[in-house]
Amino acid sequence: MPQLVYLIILLINFTVYANKCQIVQHGDQIIADCTKLKLGDVPTDLPLHITGLDLSFNHISMIKNNTFSSFSNLSTLTMDFNNIHTIYDDVFNGLKNLRVLSMKHNQLNIFSEIFDIVFKPLLHMQHLDIRYNINKTLDISKPMIYPYFGDMLYLTDVCMDLAQTPVFKLSGFAKMSKLKTAKFARCYLNQMSNDTLVDLPSTITAIYFHECVGKISIVEADFLKPFPSLMILNMNRVAIQLGDALQLLYPFRNTRMTSIIFKQIRPQFPKPVFITRVMINYLIHICVKTLVLAECEIVGYEQRSLLALKFPQCLENFVLTGNRFSIALGPHSTELLIIMRRVINLKYFDWSYNAINYNIIEYCNIDVLENAAYATEVYRDGCQIKSVTTNEHKNYNSILKKAPMVEESKFTIYFPGNLTFLRVSHYITSYVVYPLKIFVANADNLRYVDFSYWQITQFPEIYSDTPFNVKYLDISGLNSTILIHETSIPVFKNVQTAILRNAMLGLTTGKTGKIFKLFSAVVKLDISYNNLWYLDEDAFETNLNLSIVNIAHNLLPAIPIAMMDLPFLSKLDISYNRLQTINKTFRDWMDKKSKIYEGTFNLSVEGNSLTCTCETSDFIRWLFITNVVFDRVNKNFSCTLINGSESNTVDVYRRFHLHFGNCKSKNWLRLGIGLLVAFVIFTVPLAILLNFRWKITYWIYRNFRRVVEHRLERKFNYDIYLSYANDICHWVHDDFLPKLECLWHLKVCIEDRDFLIGVAKADEIANSIAGSKHAVFILSESYKDNEWNKFEIERVKFEKCRNYLQKIIILVKGATATCVPRELDDILQNVTIIDWIDNETGWDKLRMALFTDSFQFE
Repeated sequence: MPQLVYLIILLINFTVYANKCQIVQHGDQIIADCTKLKLGDVPTDLPLHITGLDLSFNHISMIKNNTFSSFSNLSTLTMDFNNIHTIYDDVFNGLKNLRVLSMKHNQLNIFSEIFDIVFKPLLHMQHLDIRYNINKTLDISKPMIYPYFGDMLYLTDVCMDLAQTPVFKLSGFAKMSKLKTAKFARCYLNQMSNDTLVDLPSTITAIYFHECVGKISIVEADFLKPFPSLMILNMNRVAIQLGDALQLLYPFRNTRMTSIIFKQIRPQFPKPVFITRVMINYLIHICVKTLVLAECEIVGYEQRSLLALKFPQCLENFVLTGNRFSIALGPHSTELLIIMRRVINLKYFDWSYNAINYNIIEYCNIDVLENAAYATEVYRDGCQIKSVTTNEHKNYNSILKKAPMVEESKFTIYFPGNLTFLRVSHYITSYVVYPLKIFVANADNLRYVDFSYWQITQFPEIYSDTPFNVKYLDISGLNSTILIHETSIPVFKNVQTAILRNAMLGLTTGKTGKIFKLFSAVVKLDISYNNLWYLDEDAFETNLNLSIVNIAHNLLPAIPIAMMDLPFLSKLDISYNRLQTINKTFRDWMDKKSKIYEGTFNLSVEGNSLTCTCETSDFIRWLFITNVVFDRVNKNFSCTLINGSESNTVDVYRRFHLHFGNCKSKNWLRLGIGLLVAFVIFTVPLAILLNFRWKITYWIYRNFRRVVEHRLERKFNYDIYLSYANDICHWVHDDFLPKLECLWHLKVCIEDRDFLIGVAKADEIANSIAGSKHAVFILSESYKDNEWNKFEIERVKFEKCRNYLQKIIILVKGATATCVPRELDDILQNVTIIDWIDNETGWDKLRMALFTDSFQFE
């Protein structure tokens, strides 16, 4: 019974407060979500039994005493991103159960004496976040005494700003035996000396430094010595030299650490960093699971330094993204092969956004490693190592041009046995133009591969001693045509999520060996940003497992028919294309899908060119009655009215009768006008025919007889004049000509065989076409590129005008619309076009076109 009463009260609260703060229940927790409501004060009409309150993104500037005293069950209080600058001493009275307090991104002066009292009632606090509160008006050059935290004995995580000269001695940290994590943001430190953090508890196991962008003049090796149990060191955007940051690891030699993360470690005016053995000396003696050296301006490293780990078996995650060096060129390649066999537990490797100008080139026993700021020249025969500046790049460019090209390269890559995540995205380097054959060993556990935005002209032939089992593959930015070869299939056959953004898919659409056939097991497919304006009807005939398809940001005028062949499709993103409406066939199909998936079929259509006219009125009505889930819950999409003005689907639907009330009357008017025009069109010619029928009959007879008699007198040297391009020369000679000449006994004229030597080619073409009964053009990809083919078209047009040429036939073999010469536009109404298929159907169509008069187009 008490539970029933509690539920009734809860329902009442939902009804009363839903208009302002949303009350949500998650298990035993009741959360009041009051975010983004432009509140100036803390609401006073909230349910008293709530356990969580979120007031983020409002306009609260002051919090008075006992504001939260009524909420005794409150365990989580969040007041981020407000404008709080004043807080009273008893503001948190009554919140004995509060565990989490977050007040980041405000205007609080946490160094004022009031905060020594504010935190006293929070005896069971575990997580405190007061970051991003140092006011710019404060004089940060003076020593800043932090407030007293000694009453919060259960505090495990503290997040706060770090003053230029912090004073922690009187802040009670010595009593906080449970403190494990300290996060410092908006860091104004001017020195990292040995005694800066000495008053913080030694129980801290994770310490974070974020945005220490000031000028740090002193960095001492024992800066982190007060934390002997440190497991996580995270430094992000700290304005010191990377070498100084690596020296901070001095106290942790021969210890175990969970994470060492150095991201954007560089001074205000960064310079290229070359890692030496001295710089890395402390790091290589630490048994660390996660090592990140990202965006640190690294351009190279000394041999037996970066990869010379003493405990390689400890490394599980390795991130080197955003630098400018290679770990696989020249003398480093041997080190890489050795370390890859020793980091047996490596699971995650990320080496993306690496901007190298030139790959290694073997020339005169010299390896050249070069980039915009740094280069080295290594003599393999034991000679010296010298630095090369950017002024010497021109000399190396001449070496690069003279270097001999290798016809083919074969090498083996040994992956760590546990590697599951491999990301080498945006690898900006000069690519090798010769084919590669790669043998991959130990790729059994590889599941996630990201090779997006590489600069390569050929996709390598990849082989493995075990089947590939990659589930997620991102190859965005690659030219998709290079993927279509037989050795690609084993690599992609088990991929369930395929990302092919900006992959120039328009170049593969409609060709044999379609790109989608490579991903037979794909479930999620992203082909957005490809400038696709159509997809073949059978594009996904081998991808029947597809359930999520993203074709956003293309040029599609309608939903591709290929989508209807996907039995498990549940989510389709076709936003930002050129759809004006969705036809009834697709609407019925999606309604059926929505019924199968119980109203969870998702469709995204935002950003299309929808129209709200009489022709699309059925679509507008369907939009608001269907169970399909759209990307906008309120279904408020922009659309264009019949007068060209902009509106939205919600407004149009609300005024449906006003916008579409006259549509039926307009249809009847169009029907009447159409009938009247049809009556005039048929009646006038019929009257003329009846009145002048004998004269018309005589004129037709006289002219027909003259033409027939003239044609019967003309003799032809050839039955067919054949025009084609060089890319299908073998097919013409091996398959096409034997059929016409041997089986059909037709005399065919072709340039390669029948033109006389020593006679002008233009005269030979003109005479041969004039002496042929029919002309046959075979259009292929390179047909348009031959200027003589255009001359042949002009001569055929001339002979057709003289009424000597009887039939013009165009065979389209593997060509697109862009391959059709413009010279054919003037005679398209007099030609027979055949979409050629290499089977009996194609030959039957050609036979009908040559020997009958009724066959026109196919």
